[in-house]
This record gives sequence, structure tokens and C-alpha cells, in this order.
Amino acid sequence: MNSDLKTKEKKSEKDWLDEPANVKRLIRWFYWLCGIVVLADLVFSLGWHKHAALGEDASLHTIETLPAFYGIYGFVACVGLVFVSKIMRSWNGKKILMREENYWDKN
Repeated sequence: MNSDLKTKEKKSEKDWLDEPANVKRLIRWFYWLCGIVVLADLVFSLGWHKHAALGEDASLHTIETLPAFYGIYGFVACVGLVFVSKIMRSWNGKKILMREENYWDKN
């Protein structure tokens, strides 16, 4: 019985992320961190290429030399994966990979 009271007391206490002001502060810090990372990428991209160890390869003089190329490429690839997975769930109204909730219970 005593443990039930402690559980109820813990549920009634608010954590620091339950406060909207703290959530806004955390999101603001993430934006600042993202800006610092992008700024550092721009500064270091203008000075030298990230793959300078590869030498005078022709691929170093293409789109890879643009600042923030790898971040943009990764973001586009992740968005592409999400869209492909949505297409794989259902194609023209037919469920390909997704099944009903009680699929395994049916016998």
C-alpha cells in the first residue's frame, strides 16, 4: 500500500520538461547548437576540403565541395527513405507490408 502512495506522488510531481518554458528554452538551445554547427561547417569548408587526403581526384571539384553538402545530402536521403517506406506500406490501396492489427491472432 505504501508503494502505491509513492507511485501516485511521483506521478503528481512535475519534471523539468513538463514546464513549457523549459521546453522552449531547450528548443532554443538546439537551434543555437545547429547554427553553430552550420557556421563551423561553412568556415572549415571554405578553408579546405574535408577529403583532402584523397588528393587531386576529379570528384573533389564537383558538387561535394559546396558547404553543408553532406548535411543536405543526408537530410534528403532520410526524407527519401520515409517516402519510400510510405509507398511500401500500401500501393494503390493494397497493403503490401502492413497488416491488420489482429493479423497474427487470426487462425
